Amino acid sequence: MKPILSLLITLLILSNVSVAQQNQVFVIPANKAYAEPFAPGRPGVSIPVGYPENKGIISNWRDQTKSVVWYLYQKTGSYDFSFNNIVDEGKTLEFELTVTPTYPVAGFKNLKKKLTFKGTGKSDSLFVAKIVVPNTGYFKYELKPISNPASAIKINSLVFKSLQPNGQVNQTDYQSSPSVHLSFSTTAPTTKSYNWIYQEILVPKGADPLATYYMSLGFYRGYMGIQTNSPTERRVLFSVWDSKDAENDKSITKQDFVSFVDKDEATTVNSFGGEGTGGQSYVKTADWKTDEPVKFIMNVKAEDNNSVLLSAWYQLKGQDWKYVATWRAPKEHRMFDGFYSFIENFGYTNGQLRREAYYYNAWGKEATTGKWMNFNKVRFSNTDGKVGQRVDFEQGVSPQFADRFYMSSGGYTTTIKTANEIPLSSKSFDVDLKPFEERISLAIKNEASNQEKFKKTK
Repeated sequence: MKPILSLLITLLILSNVSVAQQNQVFVIPANKAYAEPFAPGRPGVSIPVGYPENKGIISNWRDQTKSVVWYLYQKTGSYDFSFNNIVDEGKTLEFELTVTPTYPVAGFKNLKKKLTFKGTGKSDSLFVAKIVVPNTGYFKYELKPISNPASAIKINSLVFKSLQPNGQVNQTDYQSSPSVHLSFSTTAPTTKSYNWIYQEILVPKGADPLATYYMSLGFYRGYMGIQTNSPTERRVLFSVWDSKDAENDKSITKQDFVSFVDKDEATTVNSFGGEGTGGQSYVKTADWKTDEPVKFIMNVKAEDNNSVLLSAWYQLKGQDWKYVATWRAPKEHRMFDGFYSFIENFGYTNGQLRREAYYYNAWGKEATTGKWMNFNKVRFSNTDGKVGQRVDFEQGVSPQFADRFYMSSGGYTTTIKTANEIPLSSKSFDVDLKPFEERISLAIKNEASNQEKFKKTK
């Protein structure tokens, strides 16, 4: 091949690649959105968006007080933005669209524009604007009704045509929010074998959206913490797993199941599945409040029959310690070797809301020495975290409180990780364990009769 011809072919190929890159089209399924302002109950009520988290359309939009909001990840570039929609023939609907970054993005000009959708009864495309993204980030697209939608509009997708090479627009894979975890340890010399563990949690005001689990004491067979379950219900939850997963492991026998020992009158107990199987206990009347500490303490007691008793208590501000329950975990003889904590959104329609909690005053009592050891160091972990996905979480030492760790999740903000260690507490820790030990002894006495009652209610 002649050099000039080869050069021309190369230039033509490069030109076509460049054009292809510039003409990239990103299609966002309209159902990857939130109905705002958020309200509990069926997702969006009259706007079925957000869940299930699969491809779908916006339809049945009757509520003029509800906006549909998309949170999108966009790379630096310019994009022609359009809605793909169907409006009932003869109908004219007016909306206001605003586009803003979810955190400051230098050079981005907020968009606020009135849109008019005219009905043909057929699939149509409405050009909105050229969107210029000077810096990569999350951006909020809010479509707010001016006229009553009256179920006359269906939005199929949002379409972005890249006008520059290497553009990218995507919705996140899920609309919940990332789970974040702290694993606690101490920098002091220790046996790493604790029969008691203790910690406090404080949820700041406004950081308690529904469907949030602020887990405090997580251990090798379960966990306990606080939840926001409804506008009127807040729980303390304590769960213990079976030795095997009864739903997925066919080799399981009755010797592998956790057994119920005892509980407080206010506690509900049952079995659970879906994430392993086991015994669950919770207090539905635990009216914990934001800006007030919730204290947790847990005991593990090894028994001669190759099992351990696991018992849990919590304390609200100004109140006495409250017993939750005791469970027997079979095929186990371990003490605690530390613990972990997490924040989890167990809902699907409000992952755009930020959750936060402080985790502090963490201790473990060595089983052999009786010394209380201060847990002053953590290890971070999280779910997802891929570029363009749910990276909106924070972990580390609180900027406000140098002696507290904190975590947050949701809000489509940037990832923040601070220090993973605080100074060892200069104060010794002690708590009168006698009332707790007496309650464990009583639980053992009640075990046989309680197991029969539990079997009948399952």
